Amino acid sequence: MGRLNQPAEKDKTNPATRSNAHDLMLPRWDKIDTLLEGTQAMRNAGTAYLPQHPEESDPAYDERRRTAVLFNMTELTLDALVGRPFSDPVKLSEDMPAEIQEMAETDMDLQGNNLAVFLREWFREGLAKSFCHVLVEFPRLPDEEELGRARTMADDRREGVRPYWVLVRPENVIFAHADIIDGREVLRHVRIQEIVMEQDGFREVAVDQIRQFDAGMELEDGTFIPTAVTIWRKKEKKDDEWEVHEQFELGVPFIPLVTFYADRDAMMMGKPPLLDLADLNIRHWQSYADQIHVLTVTRFPILAVSGGTDSEKTVIGPNFVLENPDPAGRWYYVEHSGAAIAAGRDEMKDLEVQMDRYGTQFLRKRPSVETATARAMDSAEATSPLQDMTVRFMDAVQTALKFTAVWLRLDDGGTVIISTEFGPEDALTQDITALRDARKERDLSREQSLIELMRRGILRDDFDIKENQRQLDEESASALADMVKLDIDEAGDDGDEDEGEEEQE
Repeated sequence: MGRLNQPAEKDKTNPATRSNAHDLMLPRWDKIDTLLEGTQAMRNAGTAYLPQHPEESDPAYDERRRTAVLFNMTELTLDALVGRPFSDPVKLSEDMPAEIQEMAETDMDLQGNNLAVFLREWFREGLAKSFCHVLVEFPRLPDEEELGRARTMADDRREGVRPYWVLVRPENVIFAHADIIDGREVLRHVRIQEIVMEQDGFREVAVDQIRQFDAGMELEDGTFIPTAVTIWRKKEKKDDEWEVHEQFELGVPFIPLVTFYADRDAMMMGKPPLLDLADLNIRHWQSYADQIHVLTVTRFPILAVSGGTDSEKTVIGPNFVLENPDPAGRWYYVEHSGAAIAAGRDEMKDLEVQMDRYGTQFLRKRPSVETATARAMDSAEATSPLQDMTVRFMDAVQTALKFTAVWLRLDDGGTVIISTEFGPEDALTQDITALRDARKERDLSREQSLIELMRRGILRDDFDIKENQRQLDEESASALADMVKLDIDEAGDDGDEDEGEEEQE
């Protein structure tokens, strides 16, 4: 990643001061975010991704920018890669506690999203940005002094309070520091910048806020010093100054933030896996903008004159005759040869081929390395980069489940299994061919072949095999009835012809 230099403007007294890692990653995240937001975001970015040509006027540039359209291969590739691990339903382990299982199946984030939906978004953001976080939250509750006694699990169940997961995008974690404890990286200080919407009469007000976490400590006697939380907010009418808005303690000695790294160079640093594709996509955006401009210019031939004069305004139209005071002069049209159009089209096609092939590198098999989840994948087998990312993601999910179990005072949070059984891009076509041949040779039942097509995403997840069979039976019965009716009609027609012949005789 290269050596990081501490900028001179870093202020150790300002909670909004960002880490060097955040400064390094932010331009990369901006690039990915702008592409994923689509055409309008790219237009709004202006010269950041569409440079203005030398001597190009502002109106001409604005027209070129306004008419450009993004061919968003970055988003298409990202969605295709994310779809691979989630082509099969997410499976919950049998030892997952009932309390966590209920949350996973119904509402994991208090936003109505079950675990599978939440995990897909977490994985997508991490794959796009290099890493992404989940904060295991718990509602603020009255402390023992307010309650008058020690709070129990029965109190939580009666009041319906429970932990929930919050997706924290990487750009919001502006600072993080960790120590190595017993060979593990343990977060000791984290600052998360966010916007909180508050009601002010009949309007909403966006409030800038920073949540600061300072980890506690577990003591030898089993007790612990809880993690401290400080909420900072900007002072009124002073954008660069912050003040403490609130302070409280968590009921755990650690910072309940879990990070999934799709790619990692150091803590809170990594190269977004699709960053090179993003650069190709931006080049395609620039080439497309130029191509549209060239087409606009070359579609209109330019009327030129040889030996003319500028003394009078020339009127061109079907009811006017062009005159030239020079006997040897002439009027003529100048048209573009079209060579630039062909060259621009060829460049765009080459870029599209490169972008189309880019995603396949994440599906190519390579020797894997031993990981903490070797039980999920034999390390001797060849694995692809996307499979490695999926295994690391399952590690992160398991850590988040452990934190959830701690909140609920349970021994363990269970595990989830996400599919890693996907091959290279062309394997899907090979699978379909093999399934078709097996069905043709009657080595595979119709139901099992349909199940395999569902697993590969060819059929939708809610495809109903029994309903499909019922419809097939109805079609067969209807087709048989039509055949019988046709036979009867043909027999009747033959009989009529015979009767006609008899009458003639």
